[in-house]
Amino acid sequence: MAAMTASTSDVQLDSLPYYDNDLDAYPQLRAVLNSQIAIELRNLLPKTPSQAPTNLSHLPPPRPLPSAESDPLLAAELARLEGKRPLRAGEKGLDTTRYAMPFPAEEDLDSVEAWERAYQSSLAQLEHQRLRTMNGTVLQQLGANKWRVENFAVENAIKRVENEATEVKDVVEDVNRRRKADQEKAGETLARLERRWQELVSGNMQLEIGCFALEEELAVLQARQREIQQRLQAAQ
Repeated sequence: MAAMTASTSDVQLDSLPYYDNDLDAYPQLRAVLNSQIAIELRNLLPKTPSQAPTNLSHLPPPRPLPSAESDPLLAAELARLEGKRPLRAGEKGLDTTRYAMPFPAEEDLDSVEAWERAYQSSLAQLEHQRLRTMNGTVLQQLGANKWRVENFAVENAIKRVENEATEVKDVVEDVNRRRKADQEKAGETLARLERRWQELVSGNMQLEIGCFALEEELAVLQARQREIQQRLQAAQ
């Protein structure tokens, strides 16, 4: 449809959706429009469920998700969880020894390697606790304020977007109101001109019919005149 402006005097309107009632006046058009929409949808939608829509061909293919068929470890773990069976000895699972403070076994009390492993584990635990304490301190000092600032920024952004959306909706409604008013005005003008055209065409047809009738009557009178002249000449 041609773009609508404040003044439609220099705009060629080829559609008046706020005024036209072609679908009501010509119900057969609805079937034609539905067939055109169906053809367009067939061009956009995939031929089979496994194919991607043609309008999404520019996007990268989706990443494959792990499945029990392709990953035997995942299949075994899913089966164990479904059966609610705990891990058996020797099965691979979450290694929790790194989070404990192991003590050498009684038979390894005299083993330097056992004490070395215990010492390394204790160092790891101490470092882990130090990091947790440091993170807790930083979180206590900055975490709450940081979240407040972020929440304040997010709330302001939400309010700004909502205000912009309201302004855009108002502009759209104003444009639609003006378009409706312009189209109704143009439709009334077109309807008035169409009625005037029909009246002129009807008048021209009546005038033409009257002219034909007068021509026939004139031809009859001329023939009558010739007949009378011939009679007069014969009488003289």
